[in-house]
Amino acid sequence: MRMKQLLLIITLVFNFVYSFGQQLAPVSKTVGKLNITVDPRMELLSAVQVISDYPTINRKVPYSGDLMQFFGRYSTHEACKLTSQLATNYNFAYDAPEDFILRLSQVPELKAVHPFSDRMIERANGKSNLEKYSDALHHFALESNFTEFWNNKKPYYQKMVEYTANDLSDFDPVGKLERYYNESKNSYTVTLSPAFAGGYGLRVPTPNDGLDIYGCLNVSEMKGGIPYLNKLGLSHFVWHEFSHSFINPLTDKYKARVEASSKLFAPLEAEMSYKQWWNCVNEHIIRAIYVRLISIYENEDAAKMQLDDEKSFHFAYIEPLVEKLKKFEKERNIKNITFSEFYPKLLDVFDSLSHSNNEYLLNPPFSGPIRNVLNSRKIAIIYPTNGSDTTVLRSLFNYTSNIHKVKNEVSILCADSVALKMDLSDYSIMAYGTIESNLFLNKYKEAFPFKISGNTILTDKKLEGSKLRIIACLPNPTNNKKGMMVNT
Repeated sequence: MRMKQLLLIITLVFNFVYSFGQQLAPVSKTVGKLNITVDPRMELLSAVQVISDYPTINRKVPYSGDLMQFFGRYSTHEACKLTSQLATNYNFAYDAPEDFILRLSQVPELKAVHPFSDRMIERANGKSNLEKYSDALHHFALESNFTEFWNNKKPYYQKMVEYTANDLSDFDPVGKLERYYNESKNSYTVTLSPAFAGGYGLRVPTPNDGLDIYGCLNVSEMKGGIPYLNKLGLSHFVWHEFSHSFINPLTDKYKARVEASSKLFAPLEAEMSYKQWWNCVNEHIIRAIYVRLISIYENEDAAKMQLDDEKSFHFAYIEPLVEKLKKFEKERNIKNITFSEFYPKLLDVFDSLSHSNNEYLLNPPFSGPIRNVLNSRKIAIIYPTNGSDTTVLRSLFNYTSNIHKVKNEVSILCADSVALKMDLSDYSIMAYGTIESNLFLNKYKEAFPFKISGNTILTDKKLEGSKLRIIACLPNPTNNKKGMMVNT
């Protein structure tokens, strides 16, 4: 009997040591210079976040249901408590947990192998909290038998990586990024995770003063029940997020020059989620580079659309930067200069703007896209009242009322006759009904770039037929700096 007990103890100890010593390896595939992976550390983190009260995780995808089913009984584990507490009390959320876990060794050991950054320590309210968290995650991995879950899901992860890599084919977004900057970093890895709610670009310093660049992001496409990331989504993520590793250190290096133009931030600050001018500068430059990469590797129409989108997000100074980048591209091709060498000339753009009248950039005439109207902070929704068909008019009133309920905090709902008496010059407008039934549309119809006659719509083309609808995006007729959507 004693011998059997001894053998059982030895077996348990052996299994514990074995599970402790066997670190899991990511599922990986390389395309050009880009390493595409599913990382055990990220999936362990996702498991803990899904079963805790962590706010920024996607619990609606089937994969999260699998996590909940396997790990749900551990929802009161110390790792889950710390996940919730750090997020709630210290805003250790969004990119912070991913950045933290990349500094650790693989599952299940999870020991610090890279120094925690000062910013990370500050966000966790002290290094001791990070040490407690890594220890709790280590114990969670062992006690929940995360290795079993990982091994069971491995074919699923392999297909995620395979589908993503295959969609890229021989298109190397990292190689194209390096060629643009004429510079390189130590390594580039994209980590796919089905439960993530967004994507983050992260940097881990290497012992030789280099940078390992990581992109941690969700997967939005589906093939046979397997999530993956397509070529366009992955390339655009790499071009934007990985650019932070090239740009942010330069902005830090020239901090005094950046701050010298900080008065440019005042007209943008209320409309932006960024709270510091240096951050806004980084985003302006990165988004300008993103536009140029789309122009070079896709087409000018897509680049123009992206530029318009960026301006609609209040990156008002982006167009002069795009023009300056064209000069960099010429100098790079002729003189083989690096982006780091050219960077001060980009700051010249902000210097010049800080001594100029920028009204033409800050308040340009409205040119679309329609999303600028739909996402406006002040919207007037105008419903029609003119006509004998009360059933149709009532239907349109109900339709616009529902839109008003959705946009309640930023919109007003008014009849066409009331709208004609109001000052709507500070509003974006959403107007519904026919040109005849909506008195507001009828008043300004001569300014529209289309004509409607009977069953014919005349734009740059002639469209004929019954039950046609045109949705147009044009300037607010009372203020060309604001937009109007006409749904008629």
